[in-house]
Amino acid sequence: MNKFHFVVFLSIFLSVYFGMHYFVFTRIAGGLALSGAARTALKVLFFAAGLTLILTEFLTHRGAAGWLKPFAEFGYIWLGVLSIALSLFLVTEILRIFFQSPAFRYNSTVIALVLLAASSTYSLINVAAGPVLRELKIKTDKLPAGTNSFTIVQLSDLHVDMLTTPAWLEGIVSRTNALEPDVVVITGDLIDSNICDNPLLCASLRDLKTRYGVYAVSGNHEYYTGMEKFYNTARGGNFTIIDGRKVMAGAVELVGISDLASARAVKAESDIKSALGSAPAAGPAMFSVLLSHRPDTFDAAAKLGIDLQLSGHVHAGQIPPMDLIVMLAYKYPYGFYRQGNSYAYTTSGTGIWGPPMRLFSRSEIVKIVLER
Repeated sequence: MNKFHFVVFLSIFLSVYFGMHYFVFTRIAGGLALSGAARTALKVLFFAAGLTLILTEFLTHRGAAGWLKPFAEFGYIWLGVLSIALSLFLVTEILRIFFQSPAFRYNSTVIALVLLAASSTYSLINVAAGPVLRELKIKTDKLPAGTNSFTIVQLSDLHVDMLTTPAWLEGIVSRTNALEPDVVVITGDLIDSNICDNPLLCASLRDLKTRYGVYAVSGNHEYYTGMEKFYNTARGGNFTIIDGRKVMAGAVELVGISDLASARAVKAESDIKSALGSAPAAGPAMFSVLLSHRPDTFDAAAKLGIDLQLSGHVHAGQIPPMDLIVMLAYKYPYGFYRQGNSYAYTTSGTGIWGPPMRLFSRSEIVKIVLER
């Protein structure tokens, strides 16, 4: 991301971020008819909480000390609570078109605040419980003779950074190893910083155990963080990046495209073709798996005869209103899809980005079993 694009992105983000603060603040203060000291106290709370995320993001991405972690976590939780509040108060604003009395405004504000507390608490608990196991079975006649099943485990969107605890990542690795995968694939957004500055994090990745290896493609956050840091992580974590190329992994043909390619959606057909041609053809009898960080390359993949596409990126929205935005913005936002003989799975992600909160989804580890 060059400096001009970064300035544009930052300007838009800050405008939206502080616009959310203004909207929610005015709805609470106006709905409860706050004035004087109470209104000032709420204003100070919103201002201080809003700045917490901005300052800790700036400092932690520049290697600031670990003591900032509680403040960074508070900033992200505040962002999540603010997002849910925005959704609830948008609903109350729509209802006020039909019910305009002062009593309705007050009561709807109180109800919105109660729902905000309940949904925010549930969202935090939902993430703290850890990822669920999602199992998929696909019947195919493309397994080699003597192979009755082949297990792929998909991890995606872990967003590991210097605030991630080694214990959390070790838990993900341990649960993955317990599935006895033939191959593990990581479909982007693995890192948000140079995690090998913490040797324990890289050591955890090296502990992934498979028969045929661990393979990854880049996500947009690898580009934000720096691709050289992604390559460092691959070397330290002993996995293979397959952006723009094809490899044979046991009974399957793995095809990888970069995030820059996957962002082109249906226009990524030429990139997928190029990756397919990067090594000697395996022949149509071999099961092909496309790793594409963003899901909307599926139309192009199906057209080229890819058997299975695995994607992430969208997190199933995590919390309102992002879950609704994701459903409207993406053709394949979350779940299992089929076109003819081609399949695609878009995962909600093994980790989370930003707020450690999920309201209508769960983080997940995906186990795909190919069966004869």
